[in-house]
Amino acid sequence: MNQLQPSRVEKIRCAKACTTCRRKKVKCDGKRPVCSTCHTFGLPCAFQDVFEGDQRSSRAYVEGLEQRLKRMEDDLKRRDQLQESPQEVLEDRLSSEYSRGTSRKAPDSHRSGNVASDRLSEERVRLGDEDALLDGDDDVDQPSYVIQSRDGRMRFYGASSGFNAPYSEPVGQNGTRASRADGETAVQRSASRWPLTNWIPRVLQDPFEKRTTQTLPSKKATLTLVDEFLNTFNQAIPLVDDRSFMKLVERQFSWNPDENPSSWALLNVILGFSYRERAQTAPDESYDWKMSLAHIKNALNVVVELFMRNADLSAVQALLGLALYFQGTPNAQALFMFSAAAIRLSHSIGLHRNTIAGMDASETEQRRRIFWIAFVLDADISFRVGRPPVQEMEDFNTPLPASLPSDRRGIICLAGIEINFLRLAAQLALVQRRVYRHFQTAATDQQPRERTIRSAIDCEEALFTWRDSIPEELRPRKSFNLEPNYFLQHLVRMHVAYHSCCANLRQLPRKTSFTDVTSQNNNEKVDIDIAKICHRSLESARSAVALLPYTRSFGSNYKWNVLYFFATASVALALGITSHPAHELVNDDLRMVRDTVAFLTNISSEEPSTYVDFILGVCSDLETSARRAIRNSRRDMPERPASRTNGDYRGINTESVPQREPTNTGGDNLLQQVIDPEGDSMVDLMNPQWSIPPFWSWQDTYSGILPSPGINEGRPEDFI
Repeated sequence: MNQLQPSRVEKIRCAKACTTCRRKKVKCDGKRPVCSTCHTFGLPCAFQDVFEGDQRSSRAYVEGLEQRLKRMEDDLKRRDQLQESPQEVLEDRLSSEYSRGTSRKAPDSHRSGNVASDRLSEERVRLGDEDALLDGDDDVDQPSYVIQSRDGRMRFYGASSGFNAPYSEPVGQNGTRASRADGETAVQRSASRWPLTNWIPRVLQDPFEKRTTQTLPSKKATLTLVDEFLNTFNQAIPLVDDRSFMKLVERQFSWNPDENPSSWALLNVILGFSYRERAQTAPDESYDWKMSLAHIKNALNVVVELFMRNADLSAVQALLGLALYFQGTPNAQALFMFSAAAIRLSHSIGLHRNTIAGMDASETEQRRRIFWIAFVLDADISFRVGRPPVQEMEDFNTPLPASLPSDRRGIICLAGIEINFLRLAAQLALVQRRVYRHFQTAATDQQPRERTIRSAIDCEEALFTWRDSIPEELRPRKSFNLEPNYFLQHLVRMHVAYHSCCANLRQLPRKTSFTDVTSQNNNEKVDIDIAKICHRSLESARSAVALLPYTRSFGSNYKWNVLYFFATASVALALGITSHPAHELVNDDLRMVRDTVAFLTNISSEEPSTYVDFILGVCSDLETSARRAIRNSRRDMPERPASRTNGDYRGINTESVPQREPTNTGGDNLLQQVIDPEGDSMVDLMNPQWSIPPFWSWQDTYSGILPSPGINEGRPEDFI
């Protein structure tokens, strides 16, 4: 860099105002050596003139060259370290096939790339090379193009836009790269001339004063609040990067604060989180809760500006923060809207693609984290509410968050054991999307029965694989013997989500229809597999409700994050009692249903006139029906056949914890109870008094449930 100094042509840009007048924001006449204002009041006066060098030899230009050179060196080192193997031969062969397919038919290049990537991923999974598929940067999204300004604003152009054509165009038949180079130069030249300005009519622009509902606290108080957020919530769900966010805070309290609405919104969201955490533990939470809502109102004041301006990473973080905040409130609609808007805004800056050109390692990891936090929210909402997801599974290639990040954000420690919470949440979200695709989409109603059963088995296997990736002491279970810890609430919430996903597989008999199940050509082993899945789903529902006592120690807002899981689990247990009121666990199941109803009653009394009233009414009716079924069963017990005793519940030996391969002691009896159109269980299931289907899920009934803060082939989700 020192060699460039002699060739620099320096120009002096004289300051029009002295530093004292600029700091005090008063008018300066610019007289030298002392301006009139400083001379009158006897203040020190100094002018900071700027020396501008040649643009090509500026520091930004040199840093850009250094980054490009470093990436080239890393790429060469990676190529030298590769050893010849069957997997490498396969990659080269598929890459050559993809190149030939692109040359023959350019419009189908994106589709051909997906096919080649899918085939490559399948082979990688067979060869056991999972880490290369999950964590590698080899799958860089070259056809995409991202325009980035100096202030952080970005704009992404994908394959269908046409503006990325110079980058995706193959080398010509004559062997030269002149045409491609000319195209790249044209794109870069146009991007440098376009400053990414924000066209907003003046009448729609509000002054800065209208943004402020609550003034910012002092710098010292703000730094304390920010530090509390970074060490608690942000440690588990890294919404912001420490270094970049502290720069934003320092800029906000400087003599020239940043007026970007995204920075203003993000800072106020963080302050709102910190005040809310204080309100959870304070004896008198009224002040902290009021301050929390006031700062959230500051962020809401600029939401429209975030939508109308060119996006940057801070805007996506602010919208995600608002979604995560409203997740702990009775208003689910705000969660849905802000989560969807955050994903759409992330698309505009290319977070869904593995675009790393011109970015350092910390910025690249931060972009990946933000995308996966948004993905976890979207998958959770889609799975629980039954609405189509915003992010398509076939249109992203962002790798999973790093397993061992350099800043250790996303890693939580419980009982001396560390787990990467964000990475586990992302992997569970991939399984949730897989379950949703195979059981909740409209296309699943028309798919063959064999495919549905195979999908259910694969989904359950994916859930077991995810569970086994967690250290044994922290795996999902019915109870924990862990010391109180802030991060325990995140672990319990993830465990309840896992149990709920397993319990959701109980929809399998409804999806396979009773007419098909009674076919004479059915495979007996497949039918027994259905029975095992249904049994394990009920065990998962019991495990979910068993975690209900932990919610009482995590604060009032935590109840709204986990309310859905306990309600759906109690519904599954109540329907199981109604269908089989004589099994040996009927009293325990009824007690769990009763505890859930009491839990919902308490929440409904605290916040009346919310969607909880509807859920409480449904659960109460099902509890009443379950009690009536038990009473009728005991009254008619002498008339029951000997084969239906308490010790033979659904033909399967019950255990306290569901296993991957549970012992089956009577699959034929279970199958007969499920599919026998002449039996009592079928009469109970298809009783016309029910206003809901037998294997009912909340997704088919209501749409007001809020989620919390986190498989397609050829994608990161192939891990599962």
